[in-house]
Formats: sequence, C-alpha cells, structure tokens
Amino acid sequence: MRQILLMGVVSLVLLTSCATSHNRTREISEGYRIYDITGTADHSRIVSKLKEAVQTHTDKAVFQNKIPPHPLPKQAGRFQLTSPFAKSGLGALVAAQGGARIPKCDNAIFTAYANDRFEGSERTTFFVCLLPYEAGYHLDVYYTFTKSSGGFGARALGQALARSVLGDSSQFIPRTLAALETAAQEAGGGVKLLESYPQ
Repeated sequence: MRQILLMGVVSLVLLTSCATSHNRTREISEGYRIYDITGTADHSRIVSKLKEAVQTHTDKAVFQNKIPPHPLPKQAGRFQLTSPFAKSGLGALVAAQGGARIPKCDNAIFTAYANDRFEGSERTTFFVCLLPYEAGYHLDVYYTFTKSSGGFGARALGQALARSVLGDSSQFIPRTLAALETAAQEAGGGVKLLESYPQ
C-alpha cells in the first residue's frame, strides 16, 4: 500500500513538473465560411433559423437586425476584418497581446456575435452575418478559438490533463458550423459553400 501511495505521489510530481515547465502561452486560431443561399426571398425565416442555431450552440449572443440596402447590390458583399487600434499608439501593445481584429459586414440585414468560454482557459467566438443581393443571400461565418496553456499550479495541471483525455473545446466548432448550415437549408433555400478556411 505504501509503495502504491509513493508511486502515486511521484507520478503527480512528475506530471506537475511537466505542466509547469512550459511557459504560459496563448494561441489564437481563425477560420471562416461563406455560403450562397438562393431560391428563397423569406429573409425573416432564414434569420429566425440562424438565431435558433446560435442560441442553441453558444453561451452568449448579441443579435442585430437591420434594414436591407436599396437598391440590392448585384454581387453580395463579404465580411471584412478591421483593426481599430492599428493607427494609434496602442497598436503595437494590442498586437503583442494577440491582436484585436473585429469582423464587420457592410449592408448586412442580420448579424450575430456569440462566444463560448470553457474554464477560463479557452474561448470560442462566432460572427455571423446575412448579406442580401439580387439573386439571394450570402451567409458569412467568421470564428476564432483562443487557448491558454502552461503556467504553474494545480489549475494548469488540471487543464493539461483534461486536454490530454478529452481534447480542447475547438472540437465543438464544426458542430456549430453544421448547425448554421442546416438552419439556412431549413429556411427553404439552396445552400452552397463558396469559401472556407481552413478547408
């Protein structure tokens, strides 16, 4: 019994030393998908389905409903990433902390900002926008995944052990993307993936 206890303590010390030997790191990954939706003019049904998907698969969401542009453009717009601090004295400091690129969609009739937090060490954000044009809509989805690791203490050890067994929470991103695609399909239109990163 004493040997088993001793082996357990030694294993815990080794695991702790491995977890605390790494410097504290923060990693941010980005991705996006752009869909074309045709065959339906009922934007309220599409928006309703998208809201439902976002609310079901994220912890917190903010929705904005806007009026469509007039006249409708012949080609759909596309989301853009902006850096609000790029031209200020804070730009270098913000970049050193992982940057602050904010997505936006000009002429979108619906946008959603949503996020999930997992134990304070991981965060997933989603930005969704619906852009009307003459032949239908574009659905743009931009997402980020932030993971912190390393450092000292029992919490860092617990996070490292959990990731080694369960993986990190980025595994839930495909589920949310699939739900958004299904929501667009359930609104009655034809849905085609035009662009994605990573592929």
